[in-house]
Amino acid sequence: MLNLVREECLSWMEGVIRNLPGRAGRLVRRVWYQRRFASCGELFIGEGCRFIDPASMRFEGRTLINEGCYFNAQGGMISMGDFTAINNGAHINASCGGHIRIGSHCPIGPGVVMRTANHRFSDAAEYIQNQGHDAADIIIEDDCWLGANVIVLAGVKIGRGAVVGAGAVVSKDVPEMAVVVGVPARVIKYRSGTSAQVVQSHPESSR
Repeated sequence: MLNLVREECLSWMEGVIRNLPGRAGRLVRRVWYQRRFASCGELFIGEGCRFIDPASMRFEGRTLINEGCYFNAQGGMISMGDFTAINNGAHINASCGGHIRIGSHCPIGPGVVMRTANHRFSDAAEYIQNQGHDAADIIIEDDCWLGANVIVLAGVKIGRGAVVGAGAVVSKDVPEMAVVVGVPARVIKYRSGTSAQVVQSHPESSR
């Protein structure tokens, strides 16, 4: 009972804190969440951000989280490296298990969605929402850029230095230094300038 009361009080407090405006609001959020996260460095958190189960989140170094972002680690874990920036309205969700691990120096565009779980749906006689989930980790290595409204599905690893074009749906692993676009995301070139034709023979292009 005491735990329920405590969680309710914390929820009310954070409901107020998340909407405090200006520099004072950012300062209050930094001080508050430095005590609530499992670990963190220098935090910049914009207005309207929500964190579910912050004790299962780790933010290392200098981290920027812009307005209106949603993080849920209730059942899983979320961690981010140094100098990574999350733009407005991102949805980072590990609520059904799994670990979302984002590396250092990663710009994450507005409206990006990462979800570690997929609904089971094999039983046609049962409602999908009653069949549970399958969870798997999401790994974003260092120096990756995810454009606006990218969706990253469970079990995906995006290799170091990769670029994911706006609106792409990433359903399988992305090789290091690759540039991927589309639904589902496909490799069109590598950052060294390799053309799409050469990419077809790259040993990791079929992953």
